Amino acid sequence: MNTMRTLPAIEWDVVIEALQAQTRVGIHGHERAPQPVVIDAVLHCRAEALPEHIDACLDYDALCRMLCAYLDAQAHTDLVERLATDILALAFEHFAVLDSAVLTLYKPHAVRAAARVGVRLHWSRLDYLRWSGNMSAERASHTLLA
Repeated sequence: MNTMRTLPAIEWDVVIEALQAQTRVGIHGHERAPQPVVIDAVLHCRAEALPEHIDACLDYDALCRMLCAYLDAQAHTDLVERLATDILALAFEHFAVLDSAVLTLYKPHAVRAAARVGVRLHWSRLDYLRWSGNMSAERASHTLLA
């Protein structure tokens, strides 16, 4: 008889509110200079056992530092929708426990009459895998055409 007990999968949400960073995003000329952005995220995680070490979790400190460094270093992105996608792709690439996420990326200075505007992206790991597979296929077709 197997005496090893299989622990049920557990689920938890990592919540990030108002992570502030600087980046270059937008279609207007003045948006090529760094501007503030704000990130809110709910990151739904799943694990096969109760975590006892940070490697089994989504390390939110490491994620926040990684996102701020990425946003600061990126040259420019025209569309905030694309930038939100890139941000979530980074999270899925680096954290295997990430099952799904809702990320809101705000541009506080985009519309004077609004406190802030932004986009909200809902993505599952399956969405990410489909997206990354399409991106790989697109890169391969561009290489063949070049």
